[in-house]
Amino acid sequence: MHTTRLFRAPRIHLALVLGGLGLLGLAGPASAKPALLAPQVPIEPLRQKLKDSGGDPTQILRPKKLADLGRFENGKRYKFVVLASGQLAVAPLPADAQHNEYVHPILADGAAVQTAGGLRIERDGDKLKAVVVDQDSKAYCPTLESLGAARAALVAVGVPAALIRLDDHPPGCAAKTE
Repeated sequence: MHTTRLFRAPRIHLALVLGGLGLLGLAGPASAKPALLAPQVPIEPLRQKLKDSGGDPTQILRPKKLADLGRFENGKRYKFVVLASGQLAVAPLPADAQHNEYVHPILADGAAVQTAGGLRIERDGDKLKAVVVDQDSKAYCPTLESLGAARAALVAVGVPAALIRLDDHPPGCAAKTE
């Protein structure tokens, strides 16, 4: 009997600790639903611009495992969103590519997102050195705090948390286009 109490007490204690972390927002993405950010621009004109540029929404990347990040050019910034579901959606072209109309609302098909911004993969040869994310999206106006959703989405695809860096780059949200 004494042994049984020893096993039950830690479980109760662990549950209280995990519950407390959830209240503080530290237990991870499953602890609470993140606030969603609505797009600040209409989607239809953006869909037309994408079509006119030769872009196609089916080309948007949705990494599911660490190896999927190997497609991104080293050191290049790509626009990304974290969908309401927690899934990453990333533009297939670097942000600075000519005729790139894969803007944040296109990546989310006009829906609300958990966060949006830029993602940059840094490698040394084949070795992943860092994944840097920022919150620069004039269409969604995310906060630095919202990048916790990006961190969770990257960890979910296998990026070690220690390699994820947040780059505070607040968007200039006075403009109505990206």
